[in-house]
Amino acid sequence: MDIVFVLVEPARGENIGAAARAIKTMGFSELRLVSPGDMSAAQWVAHHSQEVLAEAGTYATLSDALADVDLSIASTARRRLQKDRYVDADQCATLIADKAASLQRVAMVFGREASGLTGEEIALCDLASSIPLAQPQPSLNLAQAVMVYAWELRKQVLKPAMAPGASPDTYRHTRDALHTLLARLQVAPDENLHQWVNELLPLANERELGLVRQLMRRIAPDA
Repeated sequence: MDIVFVLVEPARGENIGAAARAIKTMGFSELRLVSPGDMSAAQWVAHHSQEVLAEAGTYATLSDALADVDLSIASTARRRLQKDRYVDADQCATLIADKAASLQRVAMVFGREASGLTGEEIALCDLASSIPLAQPQPSLNLAQAVMVYAWELRKQVLKPAMAPGASPDTYRHTRDALHTLLARLQVAPDENLHQWVNELLPLANERELGLVRQLMRRIAPDA
């Protein structure tokens, strides 16, 4: 599968370059930037990772950057969601590998140097994650946080990406079909049942996703 790293409104070119260097050294190559700031210092900090910068996609909004992503995980030091959709950084690789057959593309999302991600941006992602720290201050630098997640993800042997359209049973298809079914059953997005689905589905492994698909097909064969 493809692992992409998304930086939302990074202000400093030095951090962008250091993030590019971090993901390349850990064996990854895809970087996406949402409304980045001054990029002038990024090239020299990247140090032999300039191709990652050259091929980085630039997007106007986080929604645009996640449009083709099956599973997205927001990295945040602040808990800004009402429910417990948080996992530690060292759990992410196993969580992703447990449903590898359902994932074509996964995004790790990082926020601004000064303020991180907004609550609305975290809510756009399937899960939120944090790095356990010995003390809350000082928090990690943006590029340091990218390195920690890249290091954790490289520990897990990930399967090659499925060809586009190879299977309808991607995680994203399952999530969207389940949301459609909930809407058909008149379950509103603010109801507990809908919230529980959003919290628990990203944590499901491949077997559990298969059971969810079977149940949906029994309830609504066209789902």
